[in-house]
Amino acid sequence: MNNFLQKIHFTKSEFRVIVFLLLVLLSGLLIKLSKNYLAPGKDSFDYKRTDRILNSRFDGKRFAANDSTDTGDTSSFTAKEKEITEKTNRRNDSLTKTEGKIKKKGSKEENLKGKTVNINTAPKEELMLLPGVGESTAEKIIAYRSEHKGFRKIEDIQKIKGIGKKKFEKLKPFITVN
Repeated sequence: MNNFLQKIHFTKSEFRVIVFLLLVLLSGLLIKLSKNYLAPGKDSFDYKRTDRILNSRFDGKRFAANDSTDTGDTSSFTAKEKEITEKTNRRNDSLTKTEGKIKKKGSKEENLKGKTVNINTAPKEELMLLPGVGESTAEKIIAYRSEHKGFRKIEDIQKIKGIGKKKFEKLKPFITVN
């Protein structure tokens, strides 16, 4: 035994640990095999419940067209599962509302298509039609032009706090200083 340990370069304690780990691994394998032999098929996972939860979260949209096991019935859900589903639905509703807001912002650009706004003479309401310009920014534009006797070129609008290069690029096609 000592010759064997010297050949594989293990100490006695290292060898004992390896033997112990092998015994645990083998006993686990034997238990697994005996369970499968005594009760075959019982170890498989039932995905029906998980599918119901996912389908309720995605408004019943199916991911697998050939799955006919789910009836869409949520009566067997636990209270926790129902709570999670309700939270997800509220989140989806808020996302839809957010998408609507984004579309409204895009509609500003559509309304101004082919038109330009003179930032030296436009009233507050007209300035607010510009993409990315709200009430406070419109007020800042008016204050700047009254203090500096108007804008000399459209790039001067970047001197207003809140209008940087990105916002200026969005505004550029819609503004003029004539």
